[in-house]
Amino acid sequence: MMQIHLAVLFLLAMLAIPRLSAAALNWSRRKPKPKRAKKGWRRTKKGWERLDLPPDAPLRVGVTFRPNECSRKTRSGDFLSVHYTGTLYSDDKEFDSSISRQEPFVFQIGREKMIDGWERGLMRMCIGEKRRLVIPSDLAYGTVGAFGSESGKVKPGATIVYEVELLDILDEEEAAPHMVWGL
Repeated sequence: MMQIHLAVLFLLAMLAIPRLSAAALNWSRRKPKPKRAKKGWRRTKKGWERLDLPPDAPLRVGVTFRPNECSRKTRSGDFLSVHYTGTLYSDDKEFDSSISRQEPFVFQIGREKMIDGWERGLMRMCIGEKRRLVIPSDLAYGTVGAFGSESGKVKPGATIVYEVELLDILDEEEAAPHMVWGL
């Protein structure tokens, strides 16, 4: 009985060896398949790049830090003091930052003086709260684009990302010396 089992195993092994060696030869000759882009990404000479969101995509608001206590939330007409960093969604390149200038940005919200993404994304925010805003071009700089104060330009149709921290809600007298460009 043992001899029959050994004979069967030997025959099976002899039949499998040519197939294994042929498969190994074919495998070694095959070229690797090019990596396919995941949805929302494209391959460039510099590597993978994330595609901008469609212009009419909704605003994405993420709370990255929420303080334990919130005595007052922002509302239309408030003067806000914030620190922010703006980056391009496609390649994470920074185009503007109040932190690098070491001066908070002060502006009035709800008076249509800021991009719509900020007007909507910073409402009902608590002092000390941090948010990440992913803003499609229709709610940002649209088909025109913009120049940032740091290393570059926001191209037309670009989706942008802002990391924003609300430092304070100011009254008009406190805000006046800090206001830039009448914002």
